[in-house]
Amino acid sequence: MRAVVVAVVLFCPALALADQSAKIPLSEGWALRSSAEVAPNGTALSTRGADTTGWHKVSVPSTVVGALVENGTYGDPYFGMNLRKIPGTTYPIGERFTLLPMPKDSPFKPSWWYRKEFAVPANAAGRRLWLHFDGINYRANIWLNGERIASSKEVAGVFRRYEFDVTRLVRSSETNALAVEVFAPEPHDLSIMWVDWNPTPPDKNMGLWGDVYLTDSGPIALRHPLVLPALDVPSLDRATLTITADVLNATAASVTGVVRGTIGDIAFAENVSLGPNEHKTVVFSPERIKELTIAKPRVWWPYRMGRQELYTLTLAAEANGESSDRQQVTFGIQQMT
Repeated sequence: MRAVVVAVVLFCPALALADQSAKIPLSEGWALRSSAEVAPNGTALSTRGADTTGWHKVSVPSTVVGALVENGTYGDPYFGMNLRKIPGTTYPIGERFTLLPMPKDSPFKPSWWYRKEFAVPANAAGRRLWLHFDGINYRANIWLNGERIASSKEVAGVFRRYEFDVTRLVRSSETNALAVEVFAPEPHDLSIMWVDWNPTPPDKNMGLWGDVYLTDSGPIALRHPLVLPALDVPSLDRATLTITADVLNATAASVTGVVRGTIGDIAFAENVSLGPNEHKTVVFSPERIKELTIAKPRVWWPYRMGRQELYTLTLAAEANGESSDRQQVTFGIQQMT
């Protein structure tokens, strides 16, 4: 038998998200309605002032059934037989509904629309704006200010995250309208699985089940910061950190800048030059940056074996001498043999 060493990076709460303070949340003020009850016209529904009389008032993240339970349309499905009273819950008890077709008369067989109007902060004017969806089950057409920015052929997959550069479409001085048409998964789709003792909701968990938000950046955007640790084994007296991040030129012109990083008192930097719309990965290695070799690191231990020590990596991009973007991620140093 061979001993295999695996370096594990632990992130809390999720991988490579933009710094929370940079997010423009789009969680409140949504309206929800079945496409069987409204004209399926994304252009009209994503127009400011579209009539939403009779729509359900909801927040996201939420599934369709979850939102309808929360606003009182349906009773608490965890009480008694209330789940079986929700329309569309006709599959045999004990069957895995995820693998069965949606009943033809189910109110969740047609697509459902989520709609929201929003404004952007004044300090975002002149910046690149990015629209994020952290979880959609299962397919969606997405419209913004009268224009479709993605189709259900592109937006498909419950465990994917989506990001769109919406700078051209967002009106910084006016109200914006966003409409998302969501489709439930089909039996062959790799979706959220349920088991016989945890019955599937009648909408198969369709909806915007992840956060929806905007972020802004300058011409250089940072994405997917990652820390790869390696420990001296078995002493654990030393750790080396390799850091990677994607940098993206969000403009049609060449740009130069610098990516700076900090981990506590450790600081490092890398100059970058990007062609129009170019995307590349920068790597900060311990071979080049001696500060990324840490003596006596605070190790992240499994539960009951020690403390779960964490570090914070902050990356900042500058373009043409001005702040462009910032990312922050929390990680632990751990290695298993």
